Amino acid sequence: MKSIFLPSTLKSRLILVFGSLMVVVMSLSSITVFEKMKSLILEKYIESAQRVTHMGTISIVDGMLAAETERALPTDYYERSLRTLMKQSNQEILYAYFLDENGQSLLPAALNHINKINPNDFKLGTSVSYQQKGWVLQTMSGVGISTKVWGYLVLGFDAAQIHQEVKQVLFLIYVASGVVILVILFATNIIAETMTRRLNQLSVAVDQFNLYPVDEALPEGDDEIGRLASNFNRLRNRLFQSRLNLKQSERNLFHAEKLASIGRLAAGVAHEINNPLTGIRHSINNILEDDISTKDHDQYLNLIDEALKNIENVISKLLGFSRRKGDSQSDSSMNDAIITVVKLLDFSIQSKNIDFKMDLDIELPEIHCNPHVLDEIAMNLIMNAIDASDVGGKILCMTHFEKNNILFCVEDWGHGISHQDIHKIFEPFFTTKEVGKGTGLGLYVTQEIVNGLGGKIDLSTKASAGTKFTIKLPANIS
Repeated sequence: MKSIFLPSTLKSRLILVFGSLMVVVMSLSSITVFEKMKSLILEKYIESAQRVTHMGTISIVDGMLAAETERALPTDYYERSLRTLMKQSNQEILYAYFLDENGQSLLPAALNHINKINPNDFKLGTSVSYQQKGWVLQTMSGVGISTKVWGYLVLGFDAAQIHQEVKQVLFLIYVASGVVILVILFATNIIAETMTRRLNQLSVAVDQFNLYPVDEALPEGDDEIGRLASNFNRLRNRLFQSRLNLKQSERNLFHAEKLASIGRLAAGVAHEINNPLTGIRHSINNILEDDISTKDHDQYLNLIDEALKNIENVISKLLGFSRRKGDSQSDSSMNDAIITVVKLLDFSIQSKNIDFKMDLDIELPEIHCNPHVLDEIAMNLIMNAIDASDVGGKILCMTHFEKNNILFCVEDWGHGISHQDIHKIFEPFFTTKEVGKGTGLGLYVTQEIVNGLGGKIDLSTKASAGTKFTIKLPANIS
């Protein structure tokens, strides 16, 4: 079943499949590379921020120790400490908080002028997030000494530069992935174009292959397509040779059927020749009599001459029917072919006492073809009708011109053809006659001739009720 999601050509399918595969592979690779690069960038900045945060915890620890020992500190101690820390940091500090584990500020008033974000807007921990003032890198470090922990110092650094570097890395990955995909698609297109061009070349040769020698160019090469083309060429040559052998076999087969038909005519020909020979012998015996008159002598000579002409006529028809005449064509009459065949089969018709009738259209046009093929058509159909008829049967031969077609019908009222044999009746060597009375080639040869003339043959029959064959040939055969 043809998929509605795939293009129709192999080239398009290759590009679609390889393109889709490369997009998936490059997308997964890009995501992996991006995450790795992002981690490296964040790791660099977080490590630097953690160092700053750890430095900030030192002053707060000093302050907390001073408070516990009731040692006086300057009122702006924490503010000055953080300002010093901001100057020493190479990253801008946006906010600073000293919080307990619950996130409550332990020095709420000391750093208000530095804090830019409400402490309730963030959570404890190290993270990069987008807040009110933009992207912020937040770090956290514990404030304590030994096992004593007072709280946590939370610093928020400006992460705009981090975000910008991540965007640049993502852009570069996208560009590199796009370039790789385009290069691979371009290479795929070239490979697909080469492959499909050779396949199309082979496809054209296959489409135009009609068992006649042609000069279609075939793809060459040592790959699968080249070997396929070589195998196709060898197969084509073998088929050409097989066709020639088959044509020669068909010609031999047709000639064999003709000779078989002539063999069956032997009895009729012998009868046609025997009667004149008997008259000749009788006339010669009378001439040899000493007391024959001149008038009788001349009369017997005329009878001998007439009998010899009859014999010559019969032999001429028989030789003309059996002798190969090549492929010469001329304007030939279907009516003449029927009359010739009927004369040759007259003995067979008379021996069965068949009521043989002919209804021939005298205005029937001629057909431009080899005249002997019409003889073969008439011989095969009329001989089959005689064989199918019982003693005292009836046969009708009819010709008619209709719609630029010549119709030739042979109908008998014999035993007909059984239903199970109808589809096999035109197969070579199939016969319902007794062994030795038929070759099974007559109707096959007739069908081949009719098809070669551009006509068609129809059959209508009923078991035990007779058979009718109708040949339809175009009148303008050339």
